[in-house]
Amino acid sequence: MSKQPPAPSLIQVPNLFSIVEPGVHRCASPTPAQIPFLASLNLKTVVSLTPEHPIKPLLTFIRSSNIDFVHLGLTLWRPPTTDWKPVRDEVIKTALEKYILDVRSHPVLLIDPIGVHQTGCLVGSLRIMQGWNFASILVEYRAHAGSKHRYADEQYIELFDPDLINLPSPQYRPSWWIPPSSADDMSSDEEEVEEPETANREGNGVVPGQEGAKENVINEDVADTRSVVVQ
Repeated sequence: MSKQPPAPSLIQVPNLFSIVEPGVHRCASPTPAQIPFLASLNLKTVVSLTPEHPIKPLLTFIRSSNIDFVHLGLTLWRPPTTDWKPVRDEVIKTALEKYILDVRSHPVLLIDPIGVHQTGCLVGSLRIMQGWNFASILVEYRAHAGSKHRYADEQYIELFDPDLINLPSPQYRPSWWIPPSSADDMSSDEEEVEEPETANREGNGVVPGQEGAKENVINEDVADTRSVVVQ
């Protein structure tokens, strides 16, 4: 009897993997069994947000695939102090400016040991910049954090100041990036287009929604004139 070929091993998805925006992914630090999944993402950059060193199989995959590995947590980390912030502003600022909002680093994968705290603060800060309301940001954060959610993470996101971020040149920004002010400008332009039509109708003595009322007034004036003539 001929030997059956070995069954292909199942590809395991990293814990809490999700797509933040096209070209931007997040997950917990992958285990050796989960690393083959990363090959399907065609990654250009992997950004680690904590000082923990990645496992050797991950580094081997990154090097063999010519992926840029950016260990922000190692270069911009500092020992815990009395500061309440769960992550340094420098980590969030660099990650947003150079890797999330710059397509030259895409596709990019954001990782931390459990895929909740530093990654959650970073994605939440991005949502603040995109103009999401805070309730929606909390829903996304807690969907990933579950019972591991922290009030300090949520407070950091709520107090995040978008003015800290210097956007890359327009040609390097992702197509999905539409700052809140631009969306407001677009709405204002649409309103301005409708105003001239309304003004013209009012100039002709017709107020929108009161065309019938105008006709009734004219009929009443004619009736009053006739009654005067009869008398």
